[in-house]
Amino acid sequence: MTASHAAPSSPPPTKRSKTSTKTTSTDNPDAPFHPDLFPSLERLANEHAGSKPYNHAVIPQLFEKEFLDKAREEIVSKIRFTEKETDICEFALLLVVPSFARVGRTSHAFLAPVIAQTGDLTNLSGLPESELALLPTLLKLRDALYSAKFRSLLRSITGCGPLSGIKTDMSCAEYSNGSYLLNHDDVIGTRRVSFILYLVKDEPAWKPEWGGALELYPVLPADPNNPDRPNVPEAKPSVSIPPAFNQLAFFVVQPGHSFHSVEEVVVHGDGVRGGVGSRMSLSGWFHKPVEGEEGYDEEVPDFAAKSSLQQLYATTLSPPIAYDNAPTLPLPLVPSADESTLLKKLLNPAYLDPTTLSHLRTNFVESSQLLLSNFLKPDTASELEALIREVDAKGEVNRRGVTVGGQKVDLIPSFDLGESEEEGWVSVGPPHIQRFLSLVPKADTSSSSRLTVLLNDIHTLIRSDAFRSLLASFTSLLPLDHTTHVRRLRPGLDFTLARGEPSDGEAMLDVGLGLTPVPSDEADQSIWEEGETGGWDMWLATEEGDDEATYGGGQKKKEGGEGEEEEDDGPLLALEPAWNTLSLVLRDPGVLRFTKYVGARAPGSRWDVTGEWGVGMVEDEEEGEGEE
Repeated sequence: MTASHAAPSSPPPTKRSKTSTKTTSTDNPDAPFHPDLFPSLERLANEHAGSKPYNHAVIPQLFEKEFLDKAREEIVSKIRFTEKETDICEFALLLVVPSFARVGRTSHAFLAPVIAQTGDLTNLSGLPESELALLPTLLKLRDALYSAKFRSLLRSITGCGPLSGIKTDMSCAEYSNGSYLLNHDDVIGTRRVSFILYLVKDEPAWKPEWGGALELYPVLPADPNNPDRPNVPEAKPSVSIPPAFNQLAFFVVQPGHSFHSVEEVVVHGDGVRGGVGSRMSLSGWFHKPVEGEEGYDEEVPDFAAKSSLQQLYATTLSPPIAYDNAPTLPLPLVPSADESTLLKKLLNPAYLDPTTLSHLRTNFVESSQLLLSNFLKPDTASELEALIREVDAKGEVNRRGVTVGGQKVDLIPSFDLGESEEEGWVSVGPPHIQRFLSLVPKADTSSSSRLTVLLNDIHTLIRSDAFRSLLASFTSLLPLDHTTHVRRLRPGLDFTLARGEPSDGEAMLDVGLGLTPVPSDEADQSIWEEGETGGWDMWLATEEGDDEATYGGGQKKKEGGEGEEEEDDGPLLALEPAWNTLSLVLRDPGVLRFTKYVGARAPGSRWDVTGEWGVGMVEDEEEGEGEE
């Protein structure tokens, strides 16, 4: 696989700070704040100081209702939508002046979620008078939020220090059915306080079961045996704040602490912009003072540099396991007789035929990938499929298409779904990199369920020297070490974010055995196939020097002729969830891989046994002859 399709060289929109340097109206004695706001200062400060997992606060009613209703109406009726793709989120931003063309969902929906983004709403003052006259209430709301009076209130509640009235940063977003924002900490530049003001409909009131909650995560305790590990969030949030009209939630941005996400919106809603099921909000940041403002201190550095991705991976992810035995050279064209006997216990014997192996090896050398259907032998596959369907069915009872608050909803399951200490199913994080259930390998499965026994047997085989020989026979590569998981990615909960080897690193062999049963219902089959509910394996390319975490800026615009733009060609490879299919993909340095978040609309979990192998290239003797 070659990295011929370049990803954006600039950070994705959700990571780019959109700031205004124009002074807002800080003298605003008539700001229409709710009459209970300022008398609640002491209570809010106490709640903030005692809050967990990190300091945050919620103001139930920020503005007078009539005022916020008018601001909301201006947003719904006067502001336009555009859409764009990014890596960790799916939502649409409401924008005054779109700077990006609309990105269609048809060809790239499976690649990354769709968002929309353009200039900061704090730049309203820069609009022509004729356009500004259409948004008088929104302009007044912006001035109230960044007024000296309100900044002083936030400072008193949080103890965060001075906040800029010049450097402002606010946008309006609408999350509809299927939209979400995965785990991150908001640490960029001079951000000091994050806030979100909910503009959901007042009636009917938003129900917690509709999704869209702001989720706050505690960090894992320090590990004395792993002192180089940076602070990372636990796999599950400990606080969930559902949307409510006129509610403001806020927290101080803290490196390594302020981890949060937005739960998927799972209410189907009425499909109307700003209607029932529309999670509309104003969100943004208060920044540290800039030069010329009171409280500015050029000697105080911005946030410390984040840990490098490679350090994060090295200290939080499972390390590769080297094989006990030295490699056999030359590489085998077929597994040995003893190895074949072991492999035939679970695998389709057709894949051990010398002629078949020779054909597959040639294909892999030419294309760097293989897809092998019916990989497990029929009796093993049939038994395993029935067991997985049984487990999935239990998790799907009364989950999709239920009615809550008069609206159709695909419920998000509990974070505990499928966890079992007895069986060995555990949640794996950290969630700013990944989250899924993993089956811990067991030496003794005598007391385990039949499903656990079968999956454990398959996992053991895939990590064996016999399977190593089979991989060598398939690929003409020398497997050196491996990192593997038996995974269950549950709807509404699980995903992996893109990661890969640096451009100066080594190639890796990605191996995945898809174990997701094909739904019996054709409509459910289409949900997986269309890709909009996620669960696909994706491979993307980056440009030289790109940070792996910023892969997903969406449709990259490349300059063509004068006045012309060209769209990025999308992923290098995309594989939908499959049943009993082995995928082999040689991932070049600089190529990123991830499994897209599985949406709540999915007909069940994505199941697989997956891993990556460090591999060596073995030069043919004939190619080496005559060379110095």
